[in-house]
Amino acid sequence: MKMIQRPVIVGVGQFTNRSYDASDIKEPLEMIEIAIKEAEKDTGVAALSKKIDSLSVVNILSASYPNPPQMLADRIGAHPPTLSYTWVGATAPQWLINRAAEKIAKGFCRLALVCGGEAFHSRRLASKMGKRKAWNWEFPEKSPAMVGDLRDPLTPLELRYGMVLPIHIYPLFENALRHQEGLSLDKHRKELGDFCSKLSKIAGENSYSWCRETQETDDIISPSSRNRMICYPYTKSMCSIMEVDQAAALFLTDEETARGLGIPHEKWVYLLGFGDASDIWHVSERIDFHSSPSVKVAAQMAMEQAGVLMDEIEYLDLYSCFPCAPRITRNMLGLSKDDPRSLTLTGGMPYFGGPGNNYALHAICRMVEVLRHNPLKFGMVQALSWFISKHSIGIYSGMPPKGQWGLIDPGPYQEALQKLSGPQIVEEAIGKASVETYTVVHNREGNPISSIIIGRLGDGRRFLARAEGDEEALREMTTRELIGETGRVRNQKGENVFIFS
Repeated sequence: MKMIQRPVIVGVGQFTNRSYDASDIKEPLEMIEIAIKEAEKDTGVAALSKKIDSLSVVNILSASYPNPPQMLADRIGAHPPTLSYTWVGATAPQWLINRAAEKIAKGFCRLALVCGGEAFHSRRLASKMGKRKAWNWEFPEKSPAMVGDLRDPLTPLELRYGMVLPIHIYPLFENALRHQEGLSLDKHRKELGDFCSKLSKIAGENSYSWCRETQETDDIISPSSRNRMICYPYTKSMCSIMEVDQAAALFLTDEETARGLGIPHEKWVYLLGFGDASDIWHVSERIDFHSSPSVKVAAQMAMEQAGVLMDEIEYLDLYSCFPCAPRITRNMLGLSKDDPRSLTLTGGMPYFGGPGNNYALHAICRMVEVLRHNPLKFGMVQALSWFISKHSIGIYSGMPPKGQWGLIDPGPYQEALQKLSGPQIVEEAIGKASVETYTVVHNREGNPISSIIIGRLGDGRRFLARAEGDEEALREMTTRELIGETGRVRNQKGENVFIFS
């Protein structure tokens, strides 16, 4: 029986390109290579990237490459026997680290490199110069060679009612969370502004952040020409900013290899525990829209392996594409609103930046930096995919695990989640009904143009619908609490329409 090897992160690197100069336009692989060189420099070991036996690359959205891992390996002069590339899904950075740690623990891997990056900012500059087509939510094709989760995120029914992009769906969670917590519209708006302002202050202290200018509550919650309403209740300042040039990389190995390479112990940060878990996959089929049972399960798995309790974890970075995501995670982890721990070290995706699927890798790099200065502390990084659909968690420390360390069987955890089921969905809804959650979609001028309603019939069955009415009626939907309001739903021309009483 092989001895369990304890995985350690020994080098991290990040790169952010904020330049608007045409001569500084970057390609994603170019930026990832820069981040790898920074991580290599961080270890103090020259040409370390040439020694890797595993290279994992997070899916790249801002450019299309035939084989990103192989192309990157060629760029850095590496010949690893294992090359991995994910499809779309922002759990990828932590999930890839978890998988690499498993292989290292079992002795199947000695030195792993995990990396990723996006160049949306450069792509936009290039498109303005006529050198490249602008990016327009062009999701890459799936390949059997890809690792990880390849499930389609949306059902045809969800797409039919406008649940297309994250910005259409996360407001449904946000409004449901507001109602569940009993907040008035005004108190909720103030809470959103305060929460986001705190994120912006943290981002302002991070040299790799895209936006380092602190935003105040009133500026965040007040719609304006520069801060239009996107989907109620989110203004532009509350939403993840994807138009960034950012890349990150890290090296993961075992203690023996780290010693053999001569990497100083003060550089080591241990992955003490990790967990991955999924919720009911499609949003419309969830039990409710203000919770996520799987993040609690993933955290429990990670904490059991790490041998720590939630109260012992000093530092947190919870995935923050939209304000509801980290706040729902906070609630599921049993943290109160007045818990003194910040929910991010990095600054959050509306301010630090949201480089496609790769934000969590920046969060992990930041966690490593913080723990090197505070090695006796524990930190947790949480990543999620799609629409709070699945979670990947890592627990880190500058100190080795307490006592015997080993791997946890994830089977029993996910089995319990698979027993959960939501209400029955009815495609053609007719009769008395109530609103379960909703949002109002706005155009680029900030005017309301459509709505998405998830409702319940009197017998508890769930349906999707649009609201009846013109622009003024849609605008009125943003001025009062609609969750719980009753009315009628009818099906006309194959589409459910909700009529308020």
